Order: sequence, then C-alpha cells, then structure tokens
Amino acid sequence: MEEKPRLEVLTTPSNYDGVRLQVENLIVKNRDSFNFKMTELPHMEVAIESLKSGTADMLAMSIEQWKSLDVEGLKISAFLPRREPTWVLVGDDKPEYLPLNATVICPKKLIKRQLIRMRPDLLVYDLREFLELEKLSLDSEVVDDGGGLELLEKLRNDGLIDGYVISRGQFSQIKSRVRRHTLGMQREKPSQEFERSTFISPPLEGFTVLVSREGFPISVVKNLNDTAAETCYTVENAIFESLSDELKEICGIFVEQKKLSTILKQYVKLIDDSYALKIGENYLIPSKKKTRDLRTKWNPSRNIIQGPRICIYFELLSKNSNVSLELVRIEPILENRYDRGKNVLIQEIKFLVELLQQDHDELKRLINGLPEEYRLARSGLLEL
Repeated sequence: MEEKPRLEVLTTPSNYDGVRLQVENLIVKNRDSFNFKMTELPHMEVAIESLKSGTADMLAMSIEQWKSLDVEGLKISAFLPRREPTWVLVGDDKPEYLPLNATVICPKKLIKRQLIRMRPDLLVYDLREFLELEKLSLDSEVVDDGGGLELLEKLRNDGLIDGYVISRGQFSQIKSRVRRHTLGMQREKPSQEFERSTFISPPLEGFTVLVSREGFPISVVKNLNDTAAETCYTVENAIFESLSDELKEICGIFVEQKKLSTILKQYVKLIDDSYALKIGENYLIPSKKKTRDLRTKWNPSRNIIQGPRICIYFELLSKNSNVSLELVRIEPILENRYDRGKNVLIQEIKFLVELLQQDHDELKRLINGLPEEYRLARSGLLEL
C-alpha cells in the first residue's frame, strides 16, 4: 500500500474571514489522500517566520494577507475555491425599504458610493466619521480593530443608525439574531426597471491560498488547487494592479468562471423570443420546437466557441455617485483567449477614465435639437 504524502499546514486563530474554516474543511475532505497535520500559531507574522525556517510545509492565508505582509522567499502553491465575496447590510429592512434619510455605517468607499447611487437620500458614514459627528468618544483601537461590531450593533439597537455594512465573515461574529441583506450582483428579473441595483464587489475578496517556500514541489498538492479560482485571481489581480492608487478604493472588480449555458440563460431573460442574442459573431437561435408551457426553447448556434467563459465585471463611481462607468467582458477560456480580453479591458478603463475627466470647451455653434446651455463650457463628468 502506497504511503500517503505528509503535509504539515500552519494556521492562525480565526480572523473571521473564512480562511480557518475553509482549511479545516479542506483537510477533512482530502484526508484519504494526504497525511495532514494542522498546527495553530498565534499570529500570521509568527506563522510566516515559522514557514520560512522550515518547520512546516504550507501556510493558509487570505490574499489580503499575502499582499500586505512580508512574504519574501515564499510562493502560492494552491488556491482554494473562492468564498462568497459580497458584503452584507445588517438591519431590519432591505436597502430599498430603509426609512427616508436613513443612517448607515459602511467602511468601504466603493460600497458607500453604491448605496448612495441606489438611494441618494441615505446618509452613509464610516464608523469614525459617525462618532465624530455625534460627538461620541471611543478608543481608536476599538474602531480600527474589526470595525467595533459590538458598538455597531449597540448603535443600531439604540436607534442611532438604521444599519451597517460588514463582510460575511464579520457577520458570523454577531451573537444576537439579526437580519442580513446581501449586497450582491444577482438579478432574478433583470428586465424589471426597479429591481435592486447591482453591487460589484471590492477587488480580491474571498480568495484563500496555501503558501509554501520557494522550491516546494507544487505537483504534490496539484489536486488541492482550484484552477477556476487561480484563473480568476490572475485576471482580477492584473486589472487591480493596473489601476492608479486613487482608483483602487472606488472600483469594483469581480471575475468569475461560468458555463456557457448559464450565461445564455441569463441573457435570454432580457430579450423577446423573436430576437437572436449576439455573442461576438455567434448567435443564440430560437428553436422551432416549443416546450409544454409554450415558451421558446433556445439553442446555441453550431459555430459558437464551446466551453466555459471568464466573465469580468468592472465599475467605477464618481464622488457623488451620479456618474457610473461599468464594463463587462466575457471571454472563452479555450487557449487562454481571456488573457487578450483582460488586456483590452485594462486599456479601455484607462481610456474611458481619462475621457470622462476631460473638460469640455464652449461650442462655437448650437447643434440643432439641443438646448442653448449645451454650448456652455463644463468640467469633466467623472469627479473622483
């Protein structure tokens, strides 16, 4: 009987980001293929030094930790399946039904602007801004450490705020039973004009990686690697790193892998059965056969590129949330065709941001059909 490979994996106490739980599930699921030993260390910095010194094989961490800590001499050996990247609104009501001029606490600039775009009447602050506004004093370490969840819940229960936005991992810390409302991208009925706005997630949310020293044979843990998550991270990180620092906090980026049939079904909801859906030079064609409920059955044309797609979603919101730039690109995975699409998207972002920030000079003549004020000079549309 062949002996199972031995792997010692370092972890840290739960940081309420989902990493610890995901690693535990990974070990349970793959214990027939590996002889795992999981060792917990008190802090991520200690765990990194222990890994560098050779006392273990791998270390589990989030992408945020990988990009912010000293990981020189280490490499990513495996990606775990991506966790749900969306954030949640904690409150009694959905964002559509919050009272007029409701007060919401939100730590992310992007989500703050998304909420105001959806409900211009909302008063959205981060926790520190709200405490200063209400002249409430609190130890700054409590505010900075995880957003002070107990304080947020107390403020909500006391009626000082109507809700607050936190990550899904932070929501698991709340001991009392409260309602959460996902700020996601799902649109069950996209043709309905008044359905909830989409909330494209902040970049690089939900990635968990297994890190090892340089020279570690990746082939040993090949079966642990989630290829879809790795591909999505590669694309998403390339777009994120191409942005200027002033854009990184106010941009939403989300990359996912989808089956072609799933994409087609989603877009069929938007069109009448007398139309054909164009994807590049390929079409989704209505079949002559009708289903029992008399709805048109749709089939892809024969010349369509088969296989899953990489779907890239990007958005940028202005300071007042009154101007939005949104780009969606869907590319085949076959032969890494998505790589070119990613590069084109990056160039489109740079071009459009520059274009929307340009000032408009006064026009020399009035264009027929447009009001007189159209001739006047005006500043660029996109104010960051």
